[in-house]
Amino acid sequence: MRFTGCALFLFVGCSHVALATVPQVKVLIGRSLKDVIVHGMDLKQQIPSRQLSRTYEGKQTVNFNCRIGQSVRLPLKPLLVASVSSPTGLVGWENKRYRGELQMVAGPEAAARGCDLVNLVPMETYISSLLAKEMHAEWPIEALKAQAVAARSYAYAKIRGDVPEHAQALPWHLESSEKDQVSGSFFDATSHTDTAALSTAGEVLVAPSGTTVAGFYHSKCGGRTLRPDQVWSATVEGYQAVDCPFCHKHGRGAWSKRVDKVAFSSLMRRSLDRYAGLSVSPRPDSLTFVHDLPGNGEFRVYEGNQMHVMKKTWLRNLMSREGLPSNHYAVVDEGANVRMTGEGYGHGVGLCQMGALELAKRGYGYREILQHYFPGLLVKKIW
Repeated sequence: MRFTGCALFLFVGCSHVALATVPQVKVLIGRSLKDVIVHGMDLKQQIPSRQLSRTYEGKQTVNFNCRIGQSVRLPLKPLLVASVSSPTGLVGWENKRYRGELQMVAGPEAAARGCDLVNLVPMETYISSLLAKEMHAEWPIEALKAQAVAARSYAYAKIRGDVPEHAQALPWHLESSEKDQVSGSFFDATSHTDTAALSTAGEVLVAPSGTTVAGFYHSKCGGRTLRPDQVWSATVEGYQAVDCPFCHKHGRGAWSKRVDKVAFSSLMRRSLDRYAGLSVSPRPDSLTFVHDLPGNGEFRVYEGNQMHVMKKTWLRNLMSREGLPSNHYAVVDEGANVRMTGEGYGHGVGLCQMGALELAKRGYGYREILQHYFPGLLVKKIW
């Protein structure tokens, strides 16, 4: 989204500014459910397709049967089956309570012929519960504030449809999972996370051109962050890779993974085919590795006299986060085996959470922390 004027959004250089409305976030919290049992006080149920509305007075439990027979034809597009809210602001599902509204959605995405459950919640409420899950509620307030801005920027980009790698026509904006961001429920939020969310309310990351951008973050970079285009296919304006000497003494320590050369040759073949469009079948006994360092984004390996340049992100994409915890590693030839030794945990793009923790402990404010990890971006309040 590009700012084109002063009517709705805060734009650098405008003297008369109206702020955008605080957005509501649709968060997927349950998928393909056979039954949805909600509970709360004075529950209000709405069924849009029938234009029905009903209030259950007092403390009540309502059961929605989402078992759809095989003969029933599912809608081609997701359909809002029902929604439940409460004047108390809290609705319960399973052993949790959620602020906002719970929505039951059916459609082709409900693969097991059930309902998907979506929580419609105000942005800052969403951010507060998220901080307790994506960070730790007891961390220094300036680290939580930096996380709040990054997470809010990602959520806002998802609402706007500005995250091409994840853009889909779905009835929710984000999943409460590692695919997007892990958010919590009412009891996960604390006064500390509320303060971090509300004291940065409406603040998002903005490129110099005025474009809002997604705020990516990860647990621990291991020494240097990466740009989005180094890990995924999309280029995001304003992102830069930066050195991070702050995260080393926090979180998970150094790690090492070993694979035999037969398995590594297969990984090479699949990587070069998928990402470089090269059809090769390297023999394990023909591989010679050039000396590598963890900070290098790629390494070189000879197959006889033919040199191949391999991006480290290629291997991690194939081996998963369990196989390679981060993109910050060195490749070492051990004869019959290939060993990957590295530091960090996560994709390495954007805010390094362990680095933010250390900077906050050293007395840096959240804007200084964000400036370090996002030097090409600005922090702007847009509502």
